[in-house]
Amino acid sequence: MSGTLGVKIPAESRRGEGGESQVRAFFSDTFQWCVMSKDLDFGTDLWVMPVNAEGVPSFAVLGVQVKKGASYFRYPKKDEQGNLVGWWFVFDANHEVSWTNGRIAHIVVLISDEGTMYWSKIESSQIDHSCQMPRILVRKDHVLKKTDEEELSEFACSTYEKSAFNGVVWNGLKNIKNQDRIRLAMLAPRVIAPHVNKHIDNLKGHEVLASLLYGNEYGLEWYWRAGSGSMADVAMQKGKRKDEAWASSDWCWKAAAAFYDYLDGQGGRLDELFSVAKSPEERAASAVMQFAFDIDNNDWSAALQHIEAVMTYDLYPVDKAWLLVHESWAMFELGRKDEAISAGSNAVSLCLQNPDDITANGICGVAVRLLWQYDWIWGNVKSSEKQVDVAAVIQSSDNPIFWWLELGERSIAGNAVSNRWLHSIGEREKNYSLKRHFTSLILQTAFLGDRGGWRRYCCMQAENAYVQIENGNEEGTDIVNVLEAFRRCSSRDDYRKALRSAIQRTSNSRIVEYAETVSLDESTHSTALNDLTLFQCIGDYLSADKADEVCRWCLTTMASVREYVRKVSATFNIPIELFKTLKACYMATSRDVQEEIEQWFLELPCVGESYASEAQNLTILFPESFWGDDNLAILLQRGDAGSLQQWYEYKQSSHDEESEAQWHVKVKSGQVDVIKRVDDAQKLSEDEIRRVSDCFSAYCAEAIASYEQSGVIAVHGVDHMLSAFLFCGYAHPELVDWDSFAKLMLSNAEALQDKRWPLKFLIHFSNELPDGIREELFSMLSCFVKSFEDKANIVYWLAYEAMASLCEDERQNIIDYLISNKRYNAVARIVQRFPAERYVQLMVTMLKMGPAGMCDTAAGALTKLELCNFGGVIVTETVEDIMANGTLAQKEWVAEAVIESTEEIPARMRERLIALEDSIGSSMRKALKEKLDV
Repeated sequence: MSGTLGVKIPAESRRGEGGESQVRAFFSDTFQWCVMSKDLDFGTDLWVMPVNAEGVPSFAVLGVQVKKGASYFRYPKKDEQGNLVGWWFVFDANHEVSWTNGRIAHIVVLISDEGTMYWSKIESSQIDHSCQMPRILVRKDHVLKKTDEEELSEFACSTYEKSAFNGVVWNGLKNIKNQDRIRLAMLAPRVIAPHVNKHIDNLKGHEVLASLLYGNEYGLEWYWRAGSGSMADVAMQKGKRKDEAWASSDWCWKAAAAFYDYLDGQGGRLDELFSVAKSPEERAASAVMQFAFDIDNNDWSAALQHIEAVMTYDLYPVDKAWLLVHESWAMFELGRKDEAISAGSNAVSLCLQNPDDITANGICGVAVRLLWQYDWIWGNVKSSEKQVDVAAVIQSSDNPIFWWLELGERSIAGNAVSNRWLHSIGEREKNYSLKRHFTSLILQTAFLGDRGGWRRYCCMQAENAYVQIENGNEEGTDIVNVLEAFRRCSSRDDYRKALRSAIQRTSNSRIVEYAETVSLDESTHSTALNDLTLFQCIGDYLSADKADEVCRWCLTTMASVREYVRKVSATFNIPIELFKTLKACYMATSRDVQEEIEQWFLELPCVGESYASEAQNLTILFPESFWGDDNLAILLQRGDAGSLQQWYEYKQSSHDEESEAQWHVKVKSGQVDVIKRVDDAQKLSEDEIRRVSDCFSAYCAEAIASYEQSGVIAVHGVDHMLSAFLFCGYAHPELVDWDSFAKLMLSNAEALQDKRWPLKFLIHFSNELPDGIREELFSMLSCFVKSFEDKANIVYWLAYEAMASLCEDERQNIIDYLISNKRYNAVARIVQRFPAERYVQLMVTMLKMGPAGMCDTAAGALTKLELCNFGGVIVTETVEDIMANGTLAQKEWVAEAVIESTEEIPARMRERLIALEDSIGSSMRKALKEKLDV
């Protein structure tokens, strides 16, 4: 899985997608610099820290603003001769203040569609103010490369003010006030805990607590079991010492004992900590500890209650700010955004009034981050009628880089957790150590109130557990618990990947049962989008009752979007997500609810352009009975977005002679986007086919000429012109201009992602084209792959898959090449389309030995081999075992292979398929039933 840091995940998978990951990889791999947590978001995309040749970090921070795509190259700067000098990067005044305040140096990196990185320093002297908005010139010859490291390092260090606080980490702090020691132990354990190699003979309570939080549990083992004569006495002695600690009059010793119990899976004493707290600092610390354990159980209401109960006491100002940060966080999760903003801004104000307290700086930084996440600030925070400079907040007081170091160090530790001790200790010990480290990191970020860091480390812990499940190392770990952790803490993309992967790997209904326990009425800010994502991924598998509940909730919420926004502080496009959820669950619902959805859609006042695509995807599922003349008349008159209007007209033309005549007129006039499938192309006359081909040829010539003149790559997403051409080319291959198609594919005039669709079309349909055309297309694709530079791009491998469909003589060579490059999915798909006896053993081996995903596609290929009577008993028994015991994804591959096949289904296999129906999605279930009924 990608997207978050985890264990045994390739580095390239962890970097995410987009321009930021490319720049992050450059600084990390080429410069070997420390790339700090992406969660530290103050309007700057990346924070990097120079590291010298010996690997020692400088602790000077450089901000990197990253922009990728043709839109950022719209303002070229040319010299008097007309030669390109560079491009203007335009930004707003708030960013100018933030980036040039002299505390943290910034650069901007512009990335072209070809991946070239151009950079420039952001300095006041370089900013041009001659236009409405400030801008800076990024020169064409300033390409980011290895030789720039020294210059960038010097630039980063040029604004760095070294802290007087550096160097005291392991010597301890002198003259700590009693009122501050607990907070310091919980928020800055590294400056309180004794060094891991230091002899321990007289520990204080807050030092023990700090050592536990800092991960020095093993260094304390000798202290806990002091006086025991043998390892056999350790457990008893350790328990005795914990009981003695709990009996101590020092609250910190009690907290250490409770925390040790928590690490050992016994949380009983934690609930009693608050009742034994007497001083203001003890009450504040106990409330924060209880908050951390409450949110671990996803009980935000209880977490808020524990904080508010202590707020009634007379607290030290920094302790009150500390509690206000947690109050703000909980309120935001519970939809009380205005109160969350008030609490967060009050925390900032209190911290600024106590500049000499080193923890106030960290608390202030976290409060600013929370306010930032509430979309309330941009560049600075208004608090107590004074402007609060974000960089000043981070780098103020006696410890300018306190919380940078603290959070950055945790980020580094998180990476180290994934790689340390992997070859020096056993699997069980390694997993135990990882769990302890993750627990420590999660609690530290929860105690600090660092929402982003807490979520990231919870997600890392879940990801680690999931990897152990995949590797068979965690037999007792329930996949449902892991998915629940992802739902509460991870990004939407990571949660979706985890869900899809789990669907591929599970052979029972556990995930469906899990989904049916999730209530959309109980969503918080952090879970709202993931809750919808869950049903978007699993909706087709739900019971009719649960699907009905989800869809009715969507209809109700669509009618009260503002109330839902207030409740969960939603930052996503709610109508789009609700349409996606309705589409995912529609086929699983009862017919009564389907009619409710259809009637609701019919009664909508208007569907805007922003979610027209999702609305159309939903209506595609509506039965033909919905598309009667009366309903179409209503839809055509209510003024929906243009793409939906076209969809209604298309549905009208399918059963109305007059409308169909108008449809033909549109085709003849060059409006080819009305051709939406092969069946439409087959209705066209030869003249109309040639008209489509001529339009496509003109389009190709124009796109190629435009690219050669300006270098701008066309990005379409859905290219209706290309789609219409391919539909017509399949229906009447001898009437269209394949040469123009070949020129467009071989040119750079269209973005690579836009070439996926035509390649997939060729994969599925090209073997039915005439021999001469197939030879021409094969030759074109041969040139295409030879000129391809990025072999990691899926487009490269789709081209080979298409070539296998085009040329039978080269098919085996292509399969061998794909196998040598570990492209097993492509091999299995080719075998499924072109089954043969010689592939039987290969597919059986792939099913047994390969990872998930590869096993799924192999299941489809084996099903096709069985339908074609290849492989005998071994294939029959293998397919039967898949249908009985395979994963959900494997079963769907079997069903899909059967649905698409034209071969007769054997009687024994038919019985197995009937039994299989209940374990696949409702959409595929319907298609399979229709296939079996034939």
